[in-house]
Amino acid sequence: MHVISRKALRTLSRFCLLTLLILSAATLHSATEDAWERLDSEHFQIYYQPDETHPQEIANIAEDFYPQINRLIDGIEMGKIEIWMCRTQQQFQAATHAPIQDWAVGCAFPLIRRIVIQNPRVIIDRKFQLSQVLRHEIVHIAFGQRTKSTIGDIPLWFIEGIAIYLSGEWAPHRHEVMFEHILSRSIIPLAELTERFPSAERGAQLAYAESLNAVAWLAKIAGVEKLWEVIHLLGEGNDLNTAYERAIGWDLATFDAEWQASLSRRYYWTAIFSSSYLFWGSLGLVFILVYLRCQQRNRRRLAELDRQESQVDAFFRQDNQG
Repeated sequence: MHVISRKALRTLSRFCLLTLLILSAATLHSATEDAWERLDSEHFQIYYQPDETHPQEIANIAEDFYPQINRLIDGIEMGKIEIWMCRTQQQFQAATHAPIQDWAVGCAFPLIRRIVIQNPRVIIDRKFQLSQVLRHEIVHIAFGQRTKSTIGDIPLWFIEGIAIYLSGEWAPHRHEVMFEHILSRSIIPLAELTERFPSAERGAQLAYAESLNAVAWLAKIAGVEKLWEVIHLLGEGNDLNTAYERAIGWDLATFDAEWQASLSRRYYWTAIFSSSYLFWGSLGLVFILVYLRCQQRNRRRLAELDRQESQVDAFFRQDNQG
């Protein structure tokens, strides 16, 4: 029996998925060509529904961010990036033809330079900032174009961590997620986030939070230039393990272990006090201690007043003696 290697199987499945995406997107576009309109900017093509009011806003956000990916795309022949704005969840699913979770609002296909997002109103309703979603997906496109030869083998946590880190995405809830799972000792090892994230939103949010944390920690301990060196090595065709070894002297297993060990050192006390019960309990204890201290001070003052009042003034002692 002929056995296909894991790497070959992944490459084959990704190629089949890419072919399906190209064919399905072409079918979608041709079947509904009259229902879509296009707005062109310098680096983007925005596809939208005729009654959509956000295409120019999308173009402006994308073009404003584009200069920030210059280092990623330096020396690359980059065509225009397509951005498809879907009106409904059904349209979003049809445009992606990929196993996208119901809570997802954006998706990027780097090798064909295509971004698919849900209606901006949906993004706002779900408390995502439209600009954050766009920047995140644009970084995916640029990073994918930079690492074309190795993108199929780069761990998912690193891909997503790069997208969040380089897009400047600010999401305080990710810190809260990290605190909660550090406290409960339920952090997922990076080695388990190589090919896929948990399908449930709660688990996926932890995976995204860890991805950002790991990439940001690399930049902190080794320097941002080392992170760019890793990206450069990936672009040259190295796998991530080799890129890490050459850039920082650790393989991925060592990095994973050191990163996990750093979490307790960096966030343990913050994680404890981020717990609402412990926070309010600690705050209540502080108030009790302050109250007892004040009571003790008041008792000392009263005792001093009693002592002073019990003493006979020297003047009266002299009169009594005369």
